[in-house]
Amino acid sequence: MKVFCLYTLIGLATIVGQTTILRLPVFQGVFYDLLIPLIIFVRLHLTLRASGLLALTVGFVMDLFSGGVFGLYMTVYLWIFLLVQGVSNYFNVQGTACRSALIALCVLGQNLVFLVSTAHPWKGWHWLSAQTWPVLGQIVLAAVTGPAVLSLLETMHRSLEAPEEMSRRKQGRILANDE
Repeated sequence: MKVFCLYTLIGLATIVGQTTILRLPVFQGVFYDLLIPLIIFVRLHLTLRASGLLALTVGFVMDLFSGGVFGLYMTVYLWIFLLVQGVSNYFNVQGTACRSALIALCVLGQNLVFLVSTAHPWKGWHWLSAQTWPVLGQIVLAAVTGPAVLSLLETMHRSLEAPEEMSRRKQGRILANDE
């Protein structure tokens, strides 16, 4: 429960940072959604129920903060969650190259959903072609920085699990001495 709450707080802090700092005109279209590596990480390291609940919770809060079409982020994060579940069943996603490709694929999928849901029929292909280069830049940035974000989260996760294992071992020794 403690780990779930910590990742929820990390998700909320990321949402606040994304909706305030990364929405400035200087950063517009440069950064990818930083919650994507978090969703991928929790699916790979937490239980199915906890990671699904976290993905839906973070998506709901992001929908509230973003001011866009309600339910869009929640739907995208649910699809990312399902994609990671399916890919991890068939491939070993522990390598850096596979993680990089997975994060890039998720960023591409999110941008495609956003482009389709916000496309204006009267603007046509000109508007779509103007979005191509920023999306490609986000995909490359996600492929380069995403594995580093995942390894940072893994290091934090290992440090959270270490005290729990030590307390379990101590309890085991105490029980073994009592018998």
